[in-house]
Amino acid sequence: MGLTHEFFLVRSESDDEPVEQVVLSDNLVLYIQDSLRWIPSFNPSTQEDYFGLNYHGITLIRHEGANLLKDICLSWSRLFSLAPSTFQLTGDFVSDDNGNGYYEKLNCTRDDLTKSLLTLAAIAEMAFHENYIIVHHGI
Repeated sequence: MGLTHEFFLVRSESDDEPVEQVVLSDNLVLYIQDSLRWIPSFNPSTQEDYFGLNYHGITLIRHEGANLLKDICLSWSRLFSLAPSTFQLTGDFVSDDNGNGYYEKLNCTRDDLTKSLLTLAAIAEMAFHENYIIVHHGI
């Protein structure tokens, strides 16, 4: 699966026992990253309020951020549900040793992708309604 981002639903910031969890590929997170930057969050390493995900570390997503994360995941899931059963997304621009560049093509499976996003949306909805916290572990 390559690099991943893990999302854990916990009862409190000090809780080590996740209630639920979901893993997203780094490629998907990078693809939808612009919209993830809208989410109010907290960066525990800097002890500062934040927007988006701490890409290389831990992010806490609380009540307000959870509701927005839910809506973002549902919107992306709806969009990807329109894709063929297998499809490609355009990834990062890379160059070879000769200086030739191209955009990576990311192979995706519609049902797996939408299922992951729907699971994260469900976790976010629980965080919003039941006052849980989402802990994101970056790559």
